[in-house]
Amino acid sequence: MLKEQGFTSHGRGFLKTFFIELALYVLIGGAFVATGSSWLCVVLSCVAIFALLRLLMVMGNVIPTYKNRSPKRAEHEVGCFSTVAMLLREWWAAILTYPFLFAFEPWLVPTNPPAGLTHRGDPIVLVPGFFTNRGYLWAWRRYLLKNGYGKVYAVSPEPIFHSVEKNAEHLARFVDEVLVETGSKRVILLGHSMGGLVIRLYLHRFGGMPKASLAVAVGSPLVGTVLAEGKEKMGPIIAQLTRSNAWALDFLREAEAAPCPIPFISVWSPHDTIVAPQNTSMVAEHYGRNITLPGVGHMEMVNSAQVMRVLKQTLDEFHDAKAN
Repeated sequence: MLKEQGFTSHGRGFLKTFFIELALYVLIGGAFVATGSSWLCVVLSCVAIFALLRLLMVMGNVIPTYKNRSPKRAEHEVGCFSTVAMLLREWWAAILTYPFLFAFEPWLVPTNPPAGLTHRGDPIVLVPGFFTNRGYLWAWRRYLLKNGYGKVYAVSPEPIFHSVEKNAEHLARFVDEVLVETGSKRVILLGHSMGGLVIRLYLHRFGGMPKASLAVAVGSPLVGTVLAEGKEKMGPIIAQLTRSNAWALDFLREAEAAPCPIPFISVWSPHDTIVAPQNTSMVAEHYGRNITLPGVGHMEMVNSAQVMRVLKQTLDEFHDAKAN
């Protein structure tokens, strides 16, 4: 069994934030009760504040990505009702994520899969994105374990703010450990957001191509995103995620100079609420395959039943094709 990654610095930070925010609600609640307010009113008010903060965060992502949206095909347009439903799902995903999925990382998503489950094909490695950890992919892992894929390993990005290369190096070490642990020759890589970019860098620059049989990137900023602009001082990795930066363009030309030697699939949404322009999540037709999911927001991708069905269908089709 691999050594459990335990808490990452990101997870520890969010666990502390969880308790700090909880303490603030308790203090605020106590102050209001002392003035005569009922506990029920205080609890409902604190829940409303908690939810409102997450809504403001979602809208802070939605507004700039909408302003910098890529052109949509007619078949990708969604109506007003579907748009509102998507925003509500994105809001719910933010409520689950901040702080719960992040703060309870090692308990929700251990590094190792549970023992004794059946598994089809190569072991699977889940790769979350920037400023997240493996707790974020709790629903993916749970879904795969319940649907015939019992060997699902999960790695948290480290170090968070250094560079995409450092994250790819970390992934490379982790994959090697999984191969030794399982005795397999290859793994299947599933990544969300920047996790997809880390996977592609690992494949092309860190010796990953012979060690992977399939790669799937979901909602990945393959050429950056508008949300990274103006935040470059947060670390080298942010500069690499700005739109049309030299690093991303050079790597894009290098990676897509020829068809990918292994199947590479990009699952993307024309309505992505963090990656914009949204069509920069697509790969060239000669390089790999694109699966388009209109009306799906970025954060909801990690708990979207539609996305998880697509992942399972992709895995099933891949294994069926290998068997025939």
